[in-house]
Amino acid sequence: MDDPQVMIEEPTEPEAKRLFRLFRRITGTTFDVGLLVVGTALVSLAIVVLLDGFEVLDVGLTKSTGEMLGSGLVIAVFGAFALGVAVEGPIRALRTRTGTEIEMLLIRVGSLLLVGGILLFVGRFLEQYIEGLPSTFAIANDVLVATGVAGLTATLVLGAATLWGLRRIYADRPWLDLIELPVLYALWVIGTLIVFNLMFVD
Repeated sequence: MDDPQVMIEEPTEPEAKRLFRLFRRITGTTFDVGLLVVGTALVSLAIVVLLDGFEVLDVGLTKSTGEMLGSGLVIAVFGAFALGVAVEGPIRALRTRTGTEIEMLLIRVGSLLLVGGILLFVGRFLEQYIEGLPSTFAIANDVLVATGVAGLTATLVLGAATLWGLRRIYADRPWLDLIELPVLYALWVIGTLIVFNLMFVD
């Protein structure tokens, strides 16, 4: 007589552990998107500084060729570093939906608050070290501050609400996870531009 089949159930993951893993993954990708925004802005600023120094553009950011080359290259290096860290980070990881829409919304809000706060803190901390340096370094730091403030304000509202709406409307679409981070990036860029103009442009 054959032995009866025994059904072996795989142990379910504890709820707290699942939520922690979800928060860690979303926070990692949110931090990478923030670094992409900072890196893109810094590289763009470096290009403008170099073009201004070579008199291709007349913006008045630099006073001499040495200042142009020095500040432009340093800003470009930091921008490229931010982009490199973002590309090599969790943003490359396979994104799978492992939470409900409400869980994703709340965790995304929390991650934006955390990442925005970190970027803002770093920007304010660096202010004391760039006094006396060329004005282009102050502009670069203002970009970092604006990115952090945007993460705490404009991007927090627009980004979290938009991503939640997309998940509600297109919950079963296979391409949803592929567009989530590009949408967040675009909204964070827009938020940074708005905050930068409000805070630092006369």
